[in-house]
Amino acid sequence: MNTSKQVNVIIGLLMVGAIATLLYFLWDRLEREADATERQLTENAERGGALFAPNCSSCHGLTGKGALERAGLPGAPLNLEENRPTTIGDLTVLHRKFTDTITCGRVGTLMPAWSTDQGGSLNEFQIQQLVALITGTMPGFSIEDNPDPNRISEEGWARALEEANHAAEFDPPKELAEAITANNTTLVLNDASGLAEDAVLRIDDEPDEEGYELVVVTAVDNEENEIEVERAASGTEAVDHEEGAHVFQGPLPPPTGPVTGETGTPPCGQLPAVIAEGGSEPVAISGTAAIALGDNFFDLGGQRNPNLAVNAGASTTLQLTSTGSQPHNMRTAGADGEFDSDDDAVSDPDLIPGGGSGTLTFNFAEAGTYAYRCDFHPDQMKGEIAVAR
Repeated sequence: MNTSKQVNVIIGLLMVGAIATLLYFLWDRLEREADATERQLTENAERGGALFAPNCSSCHGLTGKGALERAGLPGAPLNLEENRPTTIGDLTVLHRKFTDTITCGRVGTLMPAWSTDQGGSLNEFQIQQLVALITGTMPGFSIEDNPDPNRISEEGWARALEEANHAAEFDPPKELAEAITANNTTLVLNDASGLAEDAVLRIDDEPDEEGYELVVVTAVDNEENEIEVERAASGTEAVDHEEGAHVFQGPLPPPTGPVTGETGTPPCGQLPAVIAEGGSEPVAISGTAAIALGDNFFDLGGQRNPNLAVNAGASTTLQLTSTGSQPHNMRTAGADGEFDSDDDAVSDPDLIPGGGSGTLTFNFAEAGTYAYRCDFHPDQMKGEIAVAR
């Protein structure tokens, strides 16, 4: 090979090397940018989780699943895969929905306005961090910026639960000294000091996972480190618990009112809330009737939270259609006059999402007056059923 050819080969190799170096640089830069974006989104989702635990969990639950976590929580389920966008259209809609809801609240519900501009306690960036928790993305980022919003959101919800557990832990920590079955009402703890009657406790076998039971303390024996409890409180289920199961302070109860927009100027220019009142005269129904589930009221032909009249021994089916955005259901108390007991009639499904539908069938054998309600909004959505022979 002559000198000229050797020079050409060397030049060619140098060019190939230069191109390869440039391509590697571009690839490495894109990879580093993607990693930086993912870290930024994850950090903000986790900060959203840290904000969620003290501010939002009393309504939406420790895990953000609302009534899917335990019955009676009034907040909408947020920790859902359907809240994490997969298309540009979803991204825009979900960002707007949750940003507007957190900023302005929702008139007619217990959801307040959280923005400092509307009298709340969160600034704009903190609201975006909550949106990152719920959606796994943030305003200003595209779908291409975040190919796995589920993982980002799940990291945030794990942080929310971690923060809630930390805030609710006793000092020193408490745990079950003996395993219990679902029927035990006497619990032996490693340390019962500091507990008092009517205290709500959370028993959690796996604090980093979903699933727990709430109990109410009815008596305390500090000498034996024993407590008497009422099991399955606040919509939870009595289950077996292992020795060493963690015992936390119970979550704060959700607020009961006033609803947003009931008094003063509604936030963000929303219309004033219309507070639903039960009808004075019972509306006679038989066979099948249609009832709409609004936010937050039952509606029968324009009458909100109507009192109903049916005949004893007659089967009645209510076709329930949600016209609102909140989760609802319908439950009737049975002959014992108590909700959440074995003789209740409950809608199918027992959680009807916004825009969803369900049915409720009931048949009262004896004449009398029976109460009905929505489990998610029991103070706002309620009425009576008069049963006559």
